[in-house]
Amino acid sequence: MNEHHYDELYKVVLVGDPGVGKTNLLATFLASDAVTEEGISRTFSAVRKPTIGVEFGTAIVHHPNGKRIKAQIWDTAGQERYRAITSSHYRRAAGALVVFDVTNRASFDNAQEHWFKELKASAGLSSTLPNCIMLVGNKVDLESPSLLQDPHYVDQELHESTAMELGLMSQRASAKTCVNVRRAFENLVIAIYNADKGKATRSDAEF
Repeated sequence: MNEHHYDELYKVVLVGDPGVGKTNLLATFLASDAVTEEGISRTFSAVRKPTIGVEFGTAIVHHPNGKRIKAQIWDTAGQERYRAITSSHYRRAAGALVVFDVTNRASFDNAQEHWFKELKASAGLSSTLPNCIMLVGNKVDLESPSLLQDPHYVDQELHESTAMELGLMSQRASAKTCVNVRRAFENLVIAIYNADKGKATRSDAEF
């Protein structure tokens, strides 16, 4: 079977401040041979240029029940001057990954105060699915004992408690070393599928 055969198709958007690693996360997830012998993502670029407008890729996620779910993942630009463009790309999205840099507290604050609120306020989000949103802390490869004392660092406890308070899924990850990248995308897509099928089941029961 190839990518042309799938049981469900869902659109997912990546949002977050410039430089938090959205494009690297997507590239790492889409790469079939993602890791080198040194444990570094083959697609990782420390000097990747900011995304202009939007990019997207597709991947098949295998559900535990055997279904093949096609995810169409849109990498929306975090640049302020492109924000009007990216807003249109929220349309019919079934879920989102809101990405921040664990070494940059401002990106974490913006994830809550801007990106999450914009997603929830967007009339373009799919009204037929309960929207699944995951708060992703990227660049955990930069964690070190000295970083723990840095006021700009966002630790796992704060990350997870904030996600729980907002009703979001959460995941720590590293696009550079591939840690938890696949897990983040796959868990979100599976959650979207489960929410979709749960909605259908409830509708049938109500009818």
